[in-house]
Amino acid sequence: MAALPSHELAGLLASEIRLLPAGHRVPSEHTIMERFAVSRSTVRAAMKELQEQYLVRRVRGAGTFVNRRIDYVISRDRRTTMQETAAATGARVRTVMIGSEEQPAPDDISELLDLHAGSSLHRITRLGYVDDAVVSWAEEWVPQDISPIGSSDQLGVGLRAIDSLDQLLRGLGHDPVRSWCRIGLETAPEPIRDRLELDGPGQAWLVTSLSRDRNSRRPLTCGSTWSRPDMIRMVLELED
Repeated sequence: MAALPSHELAGLLASEIRLLPAGHRVPSEHTIMERFAVSRSTVRAAMKELQEQYLVRRVRGAGTFVNRRIDYVISRDRRTTMQETAAATGARVRTVMIGSEEQPAPDDISELLDLHAGSSLHRITRLGYVDDAVVSWAEEWVPQDISPIGSSDQLGVGLRAIDSLDQLLRGLGHDPVRSWCRIGLETAPEPIRDRLELDGPGQAWLVTSLSRDRNSRRPLTCGSTWSRPDMIRMVLELED
């Protein structure tokens, strides 16, 4: 009997994996070798193919798990955040504050927010998790007079409680809508690559966006979010 090719093994495993819940541990290489009477190299080639199809994900030091990508729809008027989108699928969602501080704005950020160069802003950096897997790193800039909460530390406390900057702004009387957005698949800088536990070339979705108040049209926030492509699929909606 001829040995099973890796692409056929990948197909057999894929049909089973699609029936399993996200986060389910995939059997070990040794278990798959014994079950299908194949070599370790064949198993590794099949698992690599499944990983490239985003059906499984490897977690450093933990093993290989069933993966499900979440569709994150971006449009001008859609208010749903990535965290809310993931939660709607039944996933466990949380964010972890990395930093909350006041900093002079870089020139490009000042221009987007219609501020003088070097204006002092709140800078918020956070990690996003879905089912305990890190999926995103976000940097957000907020003009100081947008938030009456006070210092960046106090703004950070508010975000820890509410978890969504848009929700926090709506609670403060603003009506944020996305005014400008740019999306690309880019190679993440090494510190972000390490935070997101990216392997290989370290590519991730980079979404840079600006939000304005729907009524006054004043810029409210701008920021950049790096997201793992094996966990998040970006969907862009264009409307008349």
